[in-house]
Amino acid sequence: MSEEILRQLHTAIAELSEENAKDAARRGVESGLDPLDLINNGIRSALDVLGDRFSAGDLFLPELVLAAKAADAAVEILEPELLKQDSSGEKLIKVLIATVQDDIHDIGKNIVTLLMKAAGFEVVDFGVNRSSEDILATAMQNGVAVIGLSALLTTTMPHMREFIELLQESGERDRFKVIVGGGPVTREFADEIGADGYGADATRAVEVTKQLMA
Repeated sequence: MSEEILRQLHTAIAELSEENAKDAARRGVESGLDPLDLINNGIRSALDVLGDRFSAGDLFLPELVLAAKAADAAVEILEPELLKQDSSGEKLIKVLIATVQDDIHDIGKNIVTLLMKAAGFEVVDFGVNRSSEDILATAMQNGVAVIGLSALLTTTMPHMREFIELLQESGERDRFKVIVGGGPVTREFADEIGADGYGADATRAVEVTKQLMA
């Protein structure tokens, strides 16, 4: 049953069907499936495939936007279940999360935000398509300790490097821990640009943040 529901959720996202995505997410919750499993093996796996197709020129932006809407609809169903997990009710470190400039995709960012909140972090969700200068200014205004940067497109990944260079040039590099993640982002890229951590998925992003703050 679980494999069938995961397949249905994956297919719904791949076929850009918001209603089918919501239905599959509801069935998953009703069947007692782990919401993280539904996200990683149903939603994220489909988005990874679509992201690869987009990068290859086989999928266009309007279709990618529809896929994101379907994914968001499914995550909205799963959100209450996610927030029930691992919440101690105690606020820990303040974290800012944003999608970098020229990238409008928010599904990965939104999932990381949910899991950070569930883990007890105080999260500043700064949205999508944010410039390096605006991210830094907002981080300083809000007194965050960790900045999480997301990118779904290979063409927007250089903005992550740009942000770290801005931190260095402004003399603020030691003030923040920076973690990066998203479909095309790799550990090698994170190391290359001088990020403090790499989140291969939302769960790992939370684990890395806890380790950095320990």
